[in-house]
This record gives sequence, C-alpha cells and structure tokens, in this order.
Amino acid sequence: MPRDFGSRPHEGIAHIHSHYCPLPEFPALMYVSEGICLPNHNLDPHTHETFEICYIHAGKGEWFAEGQNYALNAGDLYITRPGEVHGGHADPKNPYHIFALAMDLRALPGVVGATAAKQLPQPHISAANSDVNLALQDAQSLHDEFLTLNRRVVPGGAGLETTFRKILGELDGVSGDPRDRALKLLKLLMLQALLIELLVVVARAYAKHGATCMTPELPPQDDPRMAELLRFVSSRLADPPSLQQMAERTGLSPAYLAVLFKQHTGKTPLEYLTDARVQEGARRLRESTASITDIALDLGFVTPQYFSLVFKKQKGCTPTEWRAGM
Repeated sequence: MPRDFGSRPHEGIAHIHSHYCPLPEFPALMYVSEGICLPNHNLDPHTHETFEICYIHAGKGEWFAEGQNYALNAGDLYITRPGEVHGGHADPKNPYHIFALAMDLRALPGVVGATAAKQLPQPHISAANSDVNLALQDAQSLHDEFLTLNRRVVPGGAGLETTFRKILGELDGVSGDPRDRALKLLKLLMLQALLIELLVVVARAYAKHGATCMTPELPPQDDPRMAELLRFVSSRLADPPSLQQMAERTGLSPAYLAVLFKQHTGKTPLEYLTDARVQEGARRLRESTASITDIALDLGFVTPQYFSLVFKKQKGCTPTEWRAGM
C-alpha cells in the first residue's frame, strides 16, 4: 500500500488498486495507484522523496501545497515535487476518483542496482530508461515554470485513466518466477512505453496550457533557432539530446523551449524525436536489406522488441509487416 495516501491510508477510501516498488529491474517506478474516495476522505499533510503525478478522473476536491490551496476537478493534472508538503480533502458531495504515479528521478537514466542488473541485461534497462527520462524532462521543466507563476493545476488529462489502467494491468501480471525472464523483459519494455505515453500527455497538457498563460509573446514559427535545432535533433536520432541540451543550444530555458517547440512542430520534443526515429526506421526497412535488429540498434532503440513496440504504436503494424508491404 503506498504510504503517500497519508498516515491513515484506508480511511476515506472506498477502493484502492495499487502497486508499490513493483519492479526491482526498474527502480525509478515507485508506485502507481487508483483510488476511489469517500466523502470523508482527507489526505493528511505529508511529503515523499519522489516526483508524483496525480490525475483526477472524476469528482473534485481541494489540495494544498506550500501554503496555497488549489481546487481540483475532473480532468485536472497535479504534480508534486520531492520533499514538498502537501495534502487535501475530497469534496463531500462529489468525492474524487484519482490515479497517482510516482517516480524516483534519482534512478534515471539507467541506474540499476547490482541485483537487478543480474536479472536482466543492463542495455535493455538503460535504453528505455533514456526515453522515459526524456519524457520526464519534458513534463518536469514545464511544471517547474508553472511553479514560478504559482500555478500547479493543469487541465487536459481527460482519458489518461486508460493508460493508468494499462499500467496497473501490466503490473498485476508480474510474476516472481525466474523462468519467466523473457516475458518479464517484454513486460518491462511495455511498461516503459506506457510510462512514456503518460508523460507525453502530461507534457502536452502543460505546453498547451502554458502557450496561453505562461509565455504570452512567443516568437514566430519561422524562428531560425528552431530550424537550426530541428537540424541538430535530426542528426542525433541514435543519441537523442536531452531537453536541457536543446535549451542550451538555443539559449532558451527548458520550459520556454518546450512550449515553443510544441507551437512550432505540434509535438513535444520527445514526440518529435520518436516520430523522427520511427520514420527513419520505416524508410530503412523499405530501402535497405539491413536486419531489423541492426536498424533498431542504429536508431538508439537497443532492442528490436522495444523498437517493435514503438513502431507498431506509430505505424499500426510491426517492422516485419511494414517491410513486407502490409
């Protein structure tokens, strides 16, 4: 049971579905939970050492952080930082149905303990961790900028319950049987892909909201800095630059760049990088005789399984089916 539901986790909760520290092979994922609250639900003041994303699926309530109160409604996203004192309560007439996910930023990218490293090869972990880290950077940089404006609640999360439930469903099926090693690897890659999907939606919501209230005077879409940055990104598909590296190259803050990038391309930085890598992979599959494994490795996916997961999500078919012209 996640300790972050307060000192009395069962009080005021009608239903909870959660996993705490579910995968030693992926220590960055601390917990994921779904909770349906009762009218008397109170989230006791508390802190934790993780970066936490909360999504209000239904109902409403009021939370506080650092001395400020914030109204929460269905579809809202709320992020808490490590070490931040926060708490709140559900609306007595319409208590909320909430999803929460916490990640330990210190465990990214690719930081795996000795025990976990023996269970699965390090490259499989670090490759997908790198993409998760890029997605986290997108979301966190925008959130940090919102904090300077004393804004924490962002609308635009509607539909995220589907991704949360997929993550919970994958964790429900985790087996401790060492004979299931290959299945566990695929499950780990699927979970990381789902985490990226969730983080991209969070970053997109922050960027959309930020375009109107965070940076009212954005440069024109033909800003030469963006054209140069996109050329740079295209040259780094196998080793995608971090948001911080992109920001340093343009002389902008990470949060400002993330909003500008979304306005210019219609995508978050990670969405753009992923699309570019998949498009290049699709071109090579049709125009070269290189193996799928070689193409995946050359584009920084490290494992063909992870490449296949991302490719199918983008193209609607596997790399093998694409190569065959299906």
